[in-house]
Amino acid sequence: MRITKSQAIRVGNKLGVDWKKVDIKEFTMGMNVELEHKDVTEGSYEKTGKIVLAHLREWDDYYSRLKVMEKGSR
Repeated sequence: MRITKSQAIRVGNKLGVDWKKVDIKEFTMGMNVELEHKDVTEGSYEKTGKIVLAHLREWDDYYSRLKVMEKGSR
């Protein structure tokens, strides 16, 4: 199941995300990537959102970089 932009916004709002600092496209992409790890997050959108935010604090384009890297390894 894929997370929509509006679902991602709801999760981010619950976590207190400042959308002026966090790109919604990156956050949504991250939610969809990290939800693949349901064994870690138990499928919790909030836990998943926290993981996404941790990665976006490292690099604000973390998931775009990941996508490029994965594409290059094929």
